[in-house]
Amino acid sequence: MEPEKAIHEIGRIYDAITDKSVLIGFFLQTVIQFIPSQKAYLFLAGPDKRLWLEEAILGPKEASPQLLQSVQQAFDKGKPSVQKGMLFLPMIARNMSIGVACFERDGDFTPKELEMGFDFVSEFSGALKNILLFEENIRMERLAAIGQTMAMLVHEIKNILQLAKFSDEMIRMGIHEKNEKFLTRGIEKLGKTLKDMDGFIGEITSLSKDYQLEPEVVSIPALIEELKNDLSERAEAVSVKLEFSTEEDFPEVQGDSRALYRAILNLVKNAFEAFKNKPDACIKVFARLVDSERYEVSVQDNGAGMPDEVKVRLFETFFSTKGKRGTGLGLMVVSRTVNMHRGTVAVESQPGVGTKFTLTLPRIFEKTE
Repeated sequence: MEPEKAIHEIGRIYDAITDKSVLIGFFLQTVIQFIPSQKAYLFLAGPDKRLWLEEAILGPKEASPQLLQSVQQAFDKGKPSVQKGMLFLPMIARNMSIGVACFERDGDFTPKELEMGFDFVSEFSGALKNILLFEENIRMERLAAIGQTMAMLVHEIKNILQLAKFSDEMIRMGIHEKNEKFLTRGIEKLGKTLKDMDGFIGEITSLSKDYQLEPEVVSIPALIEELKNDLSERAEAVSVKLEFSTEEDFPEVQGDSRALYRAILNLVKNAFEAFKNKPDACIKVFARLVDSERYEVSVQDNGAGMPDEVKVRLFETFFSTKGKRGTGLGLMVVSRTVNMHRGTVAVESQPGVGTKFTLTLPRIFEKTE
């Protein structure tokens, strides 16, 4: 096969490779096959146009100051060149210099080899640039996710701190004025603050890849009663009726009680957000047996409901319809908890009618490896 045609066909292979290290290694090896060399190096340029050695074949893994200086000069000139047994091939893609490939041998390189090297590096540079752009996009997406995560953490912590400050003020007033009512109230609020913080830490931990549930025997009626006690004051403050119930003789099940509590709590907290001055606002939480192997917990409201385009996105990472007031953390926790219990989540919703979430869970927890 003629060299020109071979280079073109190899260029198609370059374009098909998606791993940067594989692409660079293959490029250097193919050039050595057509342009015999004893050593091969590939340098990449940073934002400041300074080069670093990315890959070396048959040569030292660290570039000498003399070599780095010569490569930098070739990069600055931006043109292929030969110099005392050295072949320099600047890599240019989309009018941007991204690095230099360098080849070394005892004898000099010929003008024909220089031309061939230029053809190789032209085919290679575009493929490498595409991979570098993809990696940069991944980095930017990760940075954006980190920023969004930090914003979510700050939002939730600020809410808990507000309750902590209120508790502190009530306790101080109780001590200063020797008012037992204030003191008791402050201590109660402080206990709730600690519980909220513990739950929030648990939620964040549950989203890590190494998180493991702590299964135990769980009383669903007791868990529902705990939710009722924790939410009754909030419901009264915003004039929302709460109805909590379980089927009679509901048996004990297996699962992580704290994770289940936070999952249901998040659904109820979301339901609170569904009302806008609705006079008959009501949230119903009901647990029942499905069969001998499964049970379900439903959280239903008669609030605003949601259209299909919102419903299908509910469990996307950080998705929220609340603007700056929302983080999307709650439904992430719900989804993660249910999945780790090997259960399912179903959503029914209609604008102007309300929304119902149904968690269907196994009665026996089966841990998977």
